[in-house]
Amino acid sequence: MNSTETLPLPKAGCVPQYLEDTSTRQLILELYDQEHVAIRRYLVFLGVSADLAQEIVQDAFVKLHEHLLANGDRGNLRAWLYKVARNMARNAQSAARVTRTHALDDSVRFDVRANSLSAEEELLENERTVRLRQAIKALSTAQRECLALRAQGLKYREIAEALNLSVSAVGENVQRGLEKLKEFL
Repeated sequence: MNSTETLPLPKAGCVPQYLEDTSTRQLILELYDQEHVAIRRYLVFLGVSADLAQEIVQDAFVKLHEHLLANGDRGNLRAWLYKVARNMARNAQSAARVTRTHALDDSVRFDVRANSLSAEEELLENERTVRLRQAIKALSTAQRECLALRAQGLKYREIAEALNLSVSAVGENVQRGLEKLKEFL
């Protein structure tokens, strides 16, 4: 290219495709505000580190943006996000050869205690936490994932879509998981 040649500037009305549809951007921002914390919490529950979970959440929303720009199905975007995030987490765990035997890492704490507990109350709370961890470890993977998504507020239909299960299988996993938890606790 000659130094005197110039590149043509875009026309005044030319806007990149990703900036054109403000309704798509608004939808993504609303979904992000509503779901990013819950999705990150779900990923950490599955054994993903907090930092990696944050990256996966961001990547899932980038994929959502691409999906919507490609005129993808808008039917159940909430379940779609959980499904994509779950798949990305599994891919990351496989790539890093991480086992899922420690779904509840010791860094994940159940801090529902009051600020000032007596030594006895703290000991009892620690025992409850240990029992809860043991109970959760006793669940099957499907039961654990179904209960985790249900705890995030997803409906059975959304869980079924996110985990590629039937709605009846989700109901069965939730019911059996709750029964097992009751036995342990």
